[in-house]
Amino acid sequence: PDTMKISISFVVFCLFSSALCLDYTNPIVGNTNVPDPGVIVHDGKYYVATTSGNAASIFPIRSSSDLVHWTVETSIFKMNVNKPKWAVSDFWAPEIHKIGDTFVAYFAARDTTGMLCVGAASSSHILGPYQDIGHPLVRNSSVGNIDPTYHFEEKEKQGYLIWKEDGNGRNPPEKYTPIWAVKVTANGLKMVGEKVEILKNDPSSWEGPLVEAPWIIHQNGTYYLFYSANGYAGNLYAVGVARSQRLLGPYEKYNRNPIVHSATGHWSGPGHCSVVRDPKTSNWFMVYHSWLWDQFNGNRVMVMDKIRWDGVWPIIEGNVPSWTSQPTP
Repeated sequence: PDTMKISISFVVFCLFSSALCLDYTNPIVGNTNVPDPGVIVHDGKYYVATTSGNAASIFPIRSSSDLVHWTVETSIFKMNVNKPKWAVSDFWAPEIHKIGDTFVAYFAARDTTGMLCVGAASSSHILGPYQDIGHPLVRNSSVGNIDPTYHFEEKEKQGYLIWKEDGNGRNPPEKYTPIWAVKVTANGLKMVGEKVEILKNDPSSWEGPLVEAPWIIHQNGTYYLFYSANGYAGNLYAVGVARSQRLLGPYEKYNRNPIVHSATGHWSGPGHCSVVRDPKTSNWFMVYHSWLWDQFNGNRVMVMDKIRWDGVWPIIEGNVPSWTSQPTP
């Protein structure tokens, strides 16, 4: 009887402990389309903006206290309220970054000529309202530009805009799709000087025709550039990482890339990640999208996994998005 009491108490304790831990299972946002999640931590809370395509609520913003349970708050733009006049369609890949005392939303959209451009808007509050700068921040008359991100280089106290040149979108497609970086003004709303190529695809590797969706973190004196590669609507789409001692490179690609790829029967084409640090534990987490297995006409859902380390390289356990219960951050 005493043994039985101990066993029952142990089971109850385990169940209670699990309830406290509030384990989660991917996806963390499902049953809706949430591609290209850009996550920011602000005042101990997480915020994510996602691609909206051509919906009336442009770039929905969700908030969360734990990276698992998300609530829709608002959107960066609304079609008939504060939509940039130069932008007409294909509202992709938004990210919100705090620059000084202001929040800057970077994004991609197609202009009135059909060219994909990088845009920027600012607000004094993370939930807006956001005011567009009135014109594209990055525009090229011969090739599109998408997937903007921002990183502040602490040593030189300088902000950088990083983005992808959409060479694979040309007809015929270009062989290489570079990722560029350029200095920006203190408010993040104007480029300064010449852009620098920091990464490009290796067409003979798993990367295939393109690299895109850059995201940079700084850890122990090293810059880690996360990126996605190959066609987004296929099982070859995946996430890789490269590292450098300087933000502008040169970058060394991890020889075991990709660090996240499709999982047969579970996930297809995981990618376009943001990587954020939990302020409570200092652990890093990757938030990214994925299709359900082979459902490329469905939604891209939002998934999350803890970053682990293979020596000096960040990895995801098993190199696939998890589908079993995981501890909540």
